[in-house]
Amino acid sequence: MRPSLKKAMFHLAWSPDSLPTADSISPLLQYLDCHLQSLNAALLPKNFERALSEVWEVVLLELGHQMDGSSGDKLPGFYDRLHEALGILLAFFHADSLGLHLEALRTPTYFRVDQRLQYHRTDTERLMDLYHQQRLGAQLGCDSAEYGVLSVRAYFNHDSLCVEVLSARDVIPLDPNGFSDPFVIVELIPRRMFPHCAEQTTHVHKKTLNPVFDECFEFSVTLEQCRSEGAMILFTVMDHDVLTANDFAGEAFLALSSVPGVADTNSSIDNFHGLKQAELPLMHQKNRNHPILEVLETRLNDRTALDFVKKQRQRLATT
Repeated sequence: MRPSLKKAMFHLAWSPDSLPTADSISPLLQYLDCHLQSLNAALLPKNFERALSEVWEVVLLELGHQMDGSSGDKLPGFYDRLHEALGILLAFFHADSLGLHLEALRTPTYFRVDQRLQYHRTDTERLMDLYHQQRLGAQLGCDSAEYGVLSVRAYFNHDSLCVEVLSARDVIPLDPNGFSDPFVIVELIPRRMFPHCAEQTTHVHKKTLNPVFDECFEFSVTLEQCRSEGAMILFTVMDHDVLTANDFAGEAFLALSSVPGVADTNSSIDNFHGLKQAELPLMHQKNRNHPILEVLETRLNDRTALDFVKKQRQRLATT
């Protein structure tokens, strides 16, 4: 079955954009219908249902193979057609409740293929935003401090965002002497929302895992910018090296919507006095096969996408 299915799926995926999805998927549906009728006649109902589930899984895997494959130049409507085809195939296997139940069709493989198709259909800037929003979500749910903790404070007042980097503790040792030379990069993201706000950097602290920075940075931004969806502060802790590239020690995220003066415009704040500091566990990306990064990596002619992936790959956990 697999070679014939692969051929029919290839026809679906690589049909010209001018051919409607309903037409390009027709050979695949005809093949499946014929094959499944034979199985239905030969098997008991329970066994047929099990076989139907297995065929569905194979169909999903073949669709995923065409989606992620690198053969040929993908036309503009390539992923839209595959996404529409996924819906048609779901309805085909459901068969108005005569086939598999929807719960049985929505397998982990189905959700994985559907998600990747959604990502492939999404532009690069939006995918970068989604990635950072997921990292912020991981920050909010992080209860481990295996890479150390960064202490910061921030407030907004009169078109000015003030960020104070206080200290870090238990920074991971990245130098042969068992210490690090840590410093912190502070930047506002997404970058396109803050085009005039360059990243700012603390001083380097030599041979320590518990640096005290006590440095304040100011960014000229508006309240509207701070309240934009996905606006956040990215803190990156690096280990300074003289002869080689600086090493990544950890990252932390702070949503601008949670910052005093942004979250509560009725309060008047003009300094850090009385503001509670935020204790942010430093994180590394542990998913080496993150779907967003894998999708961006396929955009070989998109320098923004490739640069973003390269930067994020450098932040992967080593173990």
